[in-house]
Amino acid sequence: MKFKGRVFGNIVRIEFDILTLSELKIDDLRDFDVDSIKLELKPTSSGVKITGVWEGRVDDVENGIKAAIRETQKLRERVLNRIKSRAEAIRSAMKLLGFEENVEGYGSFLRFSKKVGTYEIVVMASTTEDVVRVEVYGNDKKIISPEMENVFEDVEVEELEIYDLDNEKEERLVINLEIPRNEEKPERKIVEAIKMIENMLMS
Repeated sequence: MKFKGRVFGNIVRIEFDILTLSELKIDDLRDFDVDSIKLELKPTSSGVKITGVWEGRVDDVENGIKAAIRETQKLRERVLNRIKSRAEAIRSAMKLLGFEENVEGYGSFLRFSKKVGTYEIVVMASTTEDVVRVEVYGNDKKIISPEMENVFEDVEVEELEIYDLDNEKEERLVINLEIPRNEEKPERKIVEAIKMIENMLMS
């Protein structure tokens, strides 16, 4: 941890970065000692930056630093446990649907894939964000039918940089599923969407 301190006479103000999140839930702060440490939330391009602030007398700086370390570790652990729980729920739901998990990034994304007839469905689920990316691969124009676009609001068609022997462009359908921030079980919406997509592809 890095501390930045300022002295005003006999009063010390110490600032320290706790972590940056895409969102902060009220429950994350349930056991945080707000009487000893003040929290400042600053929006950044990568999310909400949480900064802790301790103010007190010069003689109490040691106790202030101890409180900062204690409360920071406690908050980080609570947030990481929430993220881990969310990831495990999504992982379990995808395995029940027959998807195989693939390693992606450094733990910030869960990637799953499954063959459905002549198509392949790929699900990219962030462990911290609220958007799930669903990709459907296949050359059949059925994957970009108006029906798909009517069911899901955010639908894009991307051309891949891969060409087959007949020099036909391969396309993939990209569906961005917006998971409500207050959704306690995000895996439910993912499962519902995947089942609808599978039904459309197999019809």
